Amino acid sequence: MKIITRYISKEFLKLFAITFMTFVMLYMLVDFFEKIDNFIETGSTEYAPTYFIHKLPFVAVQMAPVAILMSTIITLGIFSKNHEIIAMKANGISLFRIGAPFIVTALIITIINFTISELIVPHTNRKVNEIWRYHVKKKPPELIYKHEQLWYKGENTIYNIRSFNSRTKTLEGVIINQFDRDFRLVRRIQAHSATWRTDYWAFYNGVVKERDENGSYRITPFKEKNFSLVESPEDFEQVAKYSDEMGFAELREYAKKIAREGYDACRYLVDMHIKLSFPFICVIMSLIGIPLALRKEKGVGIATGIGISLGIILLYLATSVIARTLGYSEVVPPVVAAWFANILFGTIGLFLLLNTRQ
Repeated sequence: MKIITRYISKEFLKLFAITFMTFVMLYMLVDFFEKIDNFIETGSTEYAPTYFIHKLPFVAVQMAPVAILMSTIITLGIFSKNHEIIAMKANGISLFRIGAPFIVTALIITIINFTISELIVPHTNRKVNEIWRYHVKKKPPELIYKHEQLWYKGENTIYNIRSFNSRTKTLEGVIINQFDRDFRLVRRIQAHSATWRTDYWAFYNGVVKERDENGSYRITPFKEKNFSLVESPEDFEQVAKYSDEMGFAELREYAKKIAREGYDACRYLVDMHIKLSFPFICVIMSLIGIPLALRKEKGVGIATGIGISLGIILLYLATSVIARTLGYSEVVPPVVAAWFANILFGTIGLFLLLNTRQ
C-alpha cells in the first residue's frame, strides 16, 4: 500500500508543480503587461522588479487552490484513462484509499499556504502597496507616512492630532484628553509637537491642565515635558494599515482593539476569519476534484478537467464574494461570512465522494 501511496502522491505532485507554476506565470504575465505601462509613464521602471518579486508570495498563495483542483482532476483522469483505477480496485484498494494521498497532500499545502500568508505575505504586500502608491501613483510621502487630522481613542484617552509622521514618530498639533472611570477629565495635554523617545513621549511648547483632588484644575505651561503614555507610535500606525498588510494574529489583535475602543470592527473580523479559512480551500478543492474526476469510467480529459476546474473556481469565488459582502454589511456573523463557501463546497465534495461508485 505504501508503494501505491507513493506512486499516487508522486504523480499528483508532478502535475501540481506544473499547473501551479503555469498559473503563477500566467498571473504574473497578465499583471506585468497590465501595469508596466504605469511604471514607464511615471518613470519608475527601476521599481518594477521589486514590485513583481514582492508580489510573488501573494500570487502563489492565491494560485495554490486552483492548481490543487486542476491537478487532482487531471491526475485521476489520467489514471482512469490508463485503466489504473480499475487495476487498483481489482486489488481491493477502495476509492477512499486512492483519494487519501490527494487530501493529505492538500492538507500539507494548506499548512504551507497559511504559514506564508501569516509570515511573508503581509510584509511583501506592504512593500507592493508602498511602491504602487508612492512611486507609481506619485502620491506625496505625506499621504503614506503622514496622517492628517487623526482622531484616536486609547485607554481612557482621546487624542486629537493635526498630523502624525510615522517615519520620524512625531506628532504635531497634539491635544490629549485623559479621563477617569466616570469619564471626568483628569488631565489635558496640549502641545505644538511631541516625539517618541523609546518608551515615553517628549512634548514641546505646550500646557498641561490637571485636575486636583478638590475638583479644580491647575494649568502649567512648559517648553519641554516628558509623559509616559500607554499609546506608542505603533498604535497610530495601525490606523493606516490595510487588512492585506496584516496576518491573522495581527488582525485579531487589531479587531479586538477597535471593538474595545467602541468602534465597528466587523470588517476586520471578517477579514481575520478569511485569513484562517482561505488556506483550507486547498483541501476543499481536492475533496471536490476526486469524485468529479472519477465520475466517468474512462476518466476526464485534460481539456475537460481544465474547464471543470475553472468553472468550480468561479462558482467558489462568486459564493465567497457574496458571503464576504454580507459579512461586511453585518447581515451574517463574520465567522459565517468567512467559512460559508468552504462549508458549502466541502459538503458538496463529501456528498459527491460518498456517492461515487466504488
